[in-house]
Amino acid sequence: MFETKMPGVENTEENKAICRKYCTICQNYRKHSLEKHQPAELFCACGQSSATGMKMIGCFCQGCEIYLTHHLRGGFFCVRR
Repeated sequence: MFETKMPGVENTEENKAICRKYCTICQNYRKHSLEKHQPAELFCACGQSSATGMKMIGCFCQGCEIYLTHHLRGGFFCVRR
């Protein structure tokens, strides 16, 4: 079965605060108003956004502290998982 949660990334307030520094300035996040859809942040822990019709136009995942400290792979966690 395909796991939608990234191993090792916890859905905590501390991680959400880190996420906000990156996701909220991401082109993809802003263009598709992802703050209006669930989950609104921390896609690497919570899964992709419920927004529909998104196109992958920019990604800050690989520069995020969470991505680096948890040795994640890929990107565009808001669009695909």
